[in-house]
Amino acid sequence: MSDLWNVVKKGLAGVAPILGNAILPGVGGVAGSLVAQVLGVDPEPEIVSTALLNATPEQITALKQAEYTHQERLIELATENDKAYLSDVQNARQREVDITSATGERDINLYILAWVVVCGFFSLVGMLMYVTLPDRNIGPINQLFGAMAAGFGMVLAYFFGSSKGSSEKTEALMQLKGKG
Repeated sequence: MSDLWNVVKKGLAGVAPILGNAILPGVGGVAGSLVAQVLGVDPEPEIVSTALLNATPEQITALKQAEYTHQERLIELATENDKAYLSDVQNARQREVDITSATGERDINLYILAWVVVCGFFSLVGMLMYVTLPDRNIGPINQLFGAMAAGFGMVLAYFFGSSKGSSEKTEALMQLKGKG
């Protein structure tokens, strides 16, 4: 299932990007509660997402005002989110360095798993393009495809993810903070 707080984040991108960026994935956090409060709804991601889609011009103005009023704290929250993400990525990559240093060999299981996910993803895409499935199999195959697509994304993020891009975004947010 998709993280509905990420849907809220994306919905806020054009209206109040700093407010949206401060929303914690999975839980919403302080920023998610602020959005719910401004929209006058319960801080549940489904409810906030629906309210955001149906927001009146007055509510959109109120979201922009809340972002402006709390801009400094929201930038701090967004920076903390980025630092947590970077720390998680760094820890995963550091694990590989530590194993190589300790054993003198790379952990081949990581590469085998990555190749299985990548090959499985493309095999499933090919199958879905060229094979007609019986109706009773469509649901389970779609669930498998969703899981494989998520795994494929994680493999790409691990091996090719850019810590530099997130670092630059954090720096830009800090510069905005200095202007406020």
